[in-house]
Amino acid sequence: MLHIKNYRATVSLLIGMVLMSFAIQAQNAPATETYNYAKIASHPRLLLNNEDEKAMAKAIGAVPEFKKIDAFIKESADKFILQEPLVFEKKGKRLLAVSRKAFTRLYYWSYSYRLTKDKKYLDRAEKEMLALCAFESWNPSHFLDTGEMCLGLAIAYDWMYADLKESTKQIVRKAIVEKAFKPSYLKENNFFVESSGNWNSVCNAGLVFGALAIMEDEKNECVPIIERAMKSNLLPLAAYAPDGNYPEGPGYWNYGTSFQVMLIAALESALGSDNGLSKSPGFMKTGNYMQFAAGNSGSLFNYSDCGERQVASATLFWFADKTKNTSLISKEMELINAGYYTVAENSDSERILPNALIFGKNLNFSKTILPTQKIFVGHGKIPVAIVRTDWNGTNGQYLGIKGGGADAGHSHLDQGSFVYDVNGLRWAMDFGLQSYITLESKGVDIWGSIEEKGAEKWQAAERWDVFKYNNFNHNTLSINNKKHNVAGKATIIESFEKGKELGAKVDLAPVLNFNNEVKMATRKAVIVDESYLKIEDVVEANLNPVDLRWNMATAATAKIVDKNTIKLSQKGKVMVLKFTANIPFTLVLRPSEDPSKIKAEFKEGNYGDYNQINKGTSMLGFDCQIPANTKANFTVTFTEQKQELKLKPNVIVLDATDPNTASEGDAKYFDVSPIQITDSGDVAPTETPDWNPYGKITVAKALGKTFKFRIDAKAITSTGIAEAGIDRSNNGQLGIRGGGNNGIEKNEGLLLGLDLSEFDSATTFKLTKIGFTLFDATESCVINNRKSQNKMLVYKGSDTDLVQDVKLTADRQIKLVDVSSLGITLNGGLNHQDFLSLFNTGDEKSTFRISGFEFEVK
Repeated sequence: MLHIKNYRATVSLLIGMVLMSFAIQAQNAPATETYNYAKIASHPRLLLNNEDEKAMAKAIGAVPEFKKIDAFIKESADKFILQEPLVFEKKGKRLLAVSRKAFTRLYYWSYSYRLTKDKKYLDRAEKEMLALCAFESWNPSHFLDTGEMCLGLAIAYDWMYADLKESTKQIVRKAIVEKAFKPSYLKENNFFVESSGNWNSVCNAGLVFGALAIMEDEKNECVPIIERAMKSNLLPLAAYAPDGNYPEGPGYWNYGTSFQVMLIAALESALGSDNGLSKSPGFMKTGNYMQFAAGNSGSLFNYSDCGERQVASATLFWFADKTKNTSLISKEMELINAGYYTVAENSDSERILPNALIFGKNLNFSKTILPTQKIFVGHGKIPVAIVRTDWNGTNGQYLGIKGGGADAGHSHLDQGSFVYDVNGLRWAMDFGLQSYITLESKGVDIWGSIEEKGAEKWQAAERWDVFKYNNFNHNTLSINNKKHNVAGKATIIESFEKGKELGAKVDLAPVLNFNNEVKMATRKAVIVDESYLKIEDVVEANLNPVDLRWNMATAATAKIVDKNTIKLSQKGKVMVLKFTANIPFTLVLRPSEDPSKIKAEFKEGNYGDYNQINKGTSMLGFDCQIPANTKANFTVTFTEQKQELKLKPNVIVLDATDPNTASEGDAKYFDVSPIQITDSGDVAPTETPDWNPYGKITVAKALGKTFKFRIDAKAITSTGIAEAGIDRSNNGQLGIRGGGNNGIEKNEGLLLGLDLSEFDSATTFKLTKIGFTLFDATESCVINNRKSQNKMLVYKGSDTDLVQDVKLTADRQIKLVDVSSLGITLNGGLNHQDFLSLFNTGDEKSTFRISGFEFEVK
């Protein structure tokens, strides 16, 4: 056992070594300082001084969207007050979840205190600050945790400086120095200093905020932090060159670039200038890249470690202000009104939400216009080309294609991959991100780089065994069952920015080749005449034959129609893929839902059980062999199959989903299906559909609105009406679980609801028809207008005069029963709960299903 005296001596020695290291680092700071720190602004100096605060308050009063954000921040701040102070609790190697909660709480309380002067925010923030400062550490071994913690404390310290207790300020200053500054000089912690990715921007931002906040009391410790950051921070800024596209993808743009902008803005507000950081090549163009990051489906071009779902990008308000280009935030204003900004997610977008108000306070929103640019082409480390043919609502086509390599942070082996949207639906998708903790907790090593490990070890890295990360499961080409070459880089060799074609051509040979297997390999992806997508691949084999795999992931239902055709269907829409080539090929459909049941191409056995389920997805493509010394040409066209609508204008039919995509289950007692009427009058579900909607609406006040159709499954028992499970047949027709079978049996039925809250009160929906199937002449159903109890219809299978053929499209016709005599007309502006009930009143053997509903809109 170590003697206690020796133990204390050892600890003292270690502390002394740490302090000495800190001192040496500080002494090595540049002799000439970047700033005259004596001229630092008075508190509050970070992002928002007192005059800025007045301008922001004025903007909140004038801009309805800003009022929504302001109200959400204050409501959230009030909720946070009721929660206990945070405690030191790591998940795996990270404290990051705690740091982010701390940042969010402190930012929201500081904001609310400045806007309201209500002391409850000051008191609660001070309590939280003391709890955070008492942590054993801010987990500097994963320095993102430390950076975000420091930034949150710095804002609270600065924004509430005048009213914080002096003892609290002393404790905060000491914690920032001891728990953030000093650990940042230790080699085992400061990987971020030499990083060109988001770590650099986030960690340096946190440290610089801390230094600017406590400068007058801790100048000797603060100045070296800022001076080091001014040099180190050039690394991530260089990654934006030359065109502004972010190497780590849109998801990490929202992280890295947001903190980069906050760092720049804090230097400007506290010291009067960012000393040229924002003038780094490509940086001021990056707002334009992010503007193109989401398709008309609302999904991101989610290459690399990026989730698909679009989130708020408050940082775009900074770029809009700096460039005087309000088109950069035109879609953000739509997202605010759609609720994307005001949802508690514990996400990057939530905790920096005040930035939208801070950076947007001086914008002229009367001059906000939609973008007119149709293509963005960005070269650099991870080159991309992104096309959007129409910026109105969900209209038009959207294409994203990428190059690059496996040497950028968070990269996948997805070189040559593409996504494709048409009129609000994504047809070609990317599986995107798998949560790191789900892999790390199973011992999967997903970290490293080619610089760190070398090409050979990085090629064999466990990261590329993950289903979502390797090339076999992206929308790209693979040869000879090999993973892409991690040392190769795919470049954009040609772009098509005018005329009938919009898109780009990518050279894939460097990522396919290891030993010159192919003489050439290019992929051209273009939208033609703003009408259809064309993918052209040219691959020339060298001295030996080459096995080629063409792959694409989709959430649509795929069906091989013939040897050259695959039909995709989703949400009532159809996309036809036509494949042609100058050599033989075989179309294939590939599974993707459960990777643990899928044979891995690169090894014996299946993918590991640590891979996440990809529910509702599949893959498609073709396999072929290219003979030696042969140039193979492949073309795939994506053409939306226009279904000529046969319904009269302003009639909506909700048809059963075939094949069934509807939710069901023994404990699934009700379902709410949101259906959108687009700006152009089309109707479409906003999520995986429980009903396929058909119709064309011309009622102006109904355009751009969403209604919610609700069904509640019920059963009449001896004790009253009870909940029952919803069932769907293979072709999506509606039944009830719990009886002898899963149809609607005697004493089983449904209650219907229709939420028209978004609509003008003058807009009406009239229920006119209901579809019944498996309904014979002996069966009956009682249908009640629950808005008017004296209106009831007993429909019997013998009432053939009520059955009408309803033609939806040229190739889709269904039978519906006329129930217009019930007089069910529902006004907009209200949520109509239980407006109708229908119950089976036949004999014990009676059973039927519901296939659809028809409404007239006026």
